[in-house]
Amino acid sequence: MVTASDLELVAGRECGACNVCCVALTINDPALQKLQGYRCRNATADNGCAIYETRPQTCRTFFCGWRYLKWIREPLRPDTSGVLFRLHYDKPDAAGQRRLGLMMTLLTNAALKAEGLAETVAAAVAAELPVFLHVPGPPGHTASTARLNDVLRDAVMTKNKPAVLEILRQARAKGRKGDHKPIVLGRPTEGGTAIQKMD
Repeated sequence: MVTASDLELVAGRECGACNVCCVALTINDPALQKLQGYRCRNATADNGCAIYETRPQTCRTFFCGWRYLKWIREPLRPDTSGVLFRLHYDKPDAAGQRRLGLMMTLLTNAALKAEGLAETVAAAVAAELPVFLHVPGPPGHTASTARLNDVLRDAVMTKNKPAVLEILRQARAKGRKGDHKPIVLGRPTEGGTAIQKMD
C-alpha cells in the first residue's frame, strides 16, 4: 500500500509565493490553531511566513498534491488555478486497509475553468484512485466531502471533458448548500487526511 511517506516531491516545483494552505485549511495543532477560510496570523504581506524557521511540524511536513504528483498538470498550482489538491486516505476496507487517494478543493467558481483540471481528475479516476471533492463551508465552518469516482466514471471512460466539468460544478454547488457547522479547535479532526491535523 502506498503511503504519503513513500512519495517524493516533484523536482522543479516550488511553493514560491503560494500560501493557499495558510488560508484554505484548518490547522489544528497544539502549536498553531487556525480555522479554514482565515489567513494565518503568521502570513506576511509578501505571502511568506513570519515564523518560518520555527513553524510547527504540521506546517513543515505539509505539501499539496501539486508538489507530490507529477501527473497533476503544471498549471494547477493552487494560487494560480484556484484548485487545491491534497493526499487523502479513503475509509478502511473490509481488511482494514486504507487507500491513498486525492482530495480536491475548488476554491472559486473560476477554478472550474483551470487548465488541466478535467484531465487531472480523469487521470485519477481512470487509475482507480479514490477521488474526493472537498467543499468548504463559510470561513470557520466544516466542509462537505463527497467521493466522486462512481459519478465521474462514465464521463471519464467516454473522454467527455464537458461532462466531467459539469459533474464537478454540480457537486460543488450541492456541497455549498450542505450543513456546515462551526469548527471547534482542540478536538481531533476527522476525515483521515494524509496530512495529520490539517483539514
